[in-house]
Amino acid sequence: MLNTNVDSKDMNNGSSSKIKQNKMYVLLLAIVLFVSACQSTSTRNQPLLVGPVAPETSSKHQQKNVASLQNANVFLDVAVPVFDPGFPMQSNGTDIDYEEMDDEGIWPQLRRTEAKLFAVETKKSLENTGAFGAVSVVPDANTSADVFVLGKILHSDSEVVEMELTVVDASGEILGIKEFEHEVDESFIKDQRNAGKNPYQPIFDQGRDYVVALLSRLSDEEKQEIKNVATVRYARYYNPDEYSQYLSTEIERKNRQRYYKFSLEGMPAENDPMLNRIEDLRAQELLFVDRLQDQYDTFYAETNDAYYTWQRETLPEIIARREAQTERNIKAGLGVGLAILAGILANKSSDSSASGSSTRGGAEAAGAVLAGVGSMIAINDAFQSNSEMKVQSAIIEEKGQAVDLTLGPTEMKFADQIIELKGTASEQYMQWKQHLRDMYELEKTPDVQL
Repeated sequence: MLNTNVDSKDMNNGSSSKIKQNKMYVLLLAIVLFVSACQSTSTRNQPLLVGPVAPETSSKHQQKNVASLQNANVFLDVAVPVFDPGFPMQSNGTDIDYEEMDDEGIWPQLRRTEAKLFAVETKKSLENTGAFGAVSVVPDANTSADVFVLGKILHSDSEVVEMELTVVDASGEILGIKEFEHEVDESFIKDQRNAGKNPYQPIFDQGRDYVVALLSRLSDEEKQEIKNVATVRYARYYNPDEYSQYLSTEIERKNRQRYYKFSLEGMPAENDPMLNRIEDLRAQELLFVDRLQDQYDTFYAETNDAYYTWQRETLPEIIARREAQTERNIKAGLGVGLAILAGILANKSSDSSASGSSTRGGAEAAGAVLAGVGSMIAINDAFQSNSEMKVQSAIIEEKGQAVDLTLGPTEMKFADQIIELKGTASEQYMQWKQHLRDMYELEKTPDVQL
């Protein structure tokens, strides 16, 4: 009887071990099948639909948001500074990490070109809604506007584009921060009917809808408050001694971001002669910004064809590289899984060999990733060296060399004076602002004496 009990116990232990092994095997098999299904699943399996179908439009909710802004009594002016190119930075936060940039396969001239192109595309998308006042691309956020749409490029490789938008009003309040992503299908480029269309357009539509949704929540009173803050902040730029009394400033935090928040403590009188004069100067500054839009439109026209060529030529190679890398990673993952399974089924004496197999599988996966990064750099290099693409490459190189938009000399006329501005868009803008401020200083004393 004793022997029988012992045998029964051993049998139970053996059965338990086998059950655990089978469960582990089923789990690994399920993982493999899930990964395979993820790779083979197609988005083309759409339900069959026949008969008249209404044309595709934006959602009713989005239409309602646009309509609420279009029918408002107060229209906000929007500034879209040139996007942050999203270069990897060193630990000091100020210097570009060029080694990391090489590892990520970032072509700096291309990314700087994208920073300007994306700002123009965002401006166009917002402008087309008819829901705002003036919508302008500007060199940076050092300008006067009611709302600022700050963009940052997180990733762009002709197939996948990712960007972040931060929407801030003139008071400094962060209305929202959101990331967006879009993946371009290779068939989009191949379809001749899409010639001239922007493969990245959906991501700018997403950004537009987000900004519209945020601002549609504001009442006319809140929007007027924003405009009043913008007016007083601009007046304070010219005469801080006089207009600082109308603003209070605090440092607040939102979404892990610290920012300066300006609040109104009152408004100057409507017939304030200094404020009226400052408003005239503001109109002159905005005149320069309006002329600057022509420069950005010219930049867009000169660059967009070359950029589209880059997308069209590199997209198939990038997709092929990603698919090859995915296949290698799956095989490496299966190798790791089989190594684990072998370790479970084998006795303890074979643990070391199973561990070695797992290590080799992990090394293979790491090698696949490194190979993918290297091939991305090779794709960019090939584009720049391809004889048929040299013209487009040269355009991108030229347009992307400078951080800021390079302009020829600009002549501005004000108060019977012609002022010649030189340098980049940002430098010319600052020169014009300084000239307006000098003009105000000359005229300020007589106004005060009155």
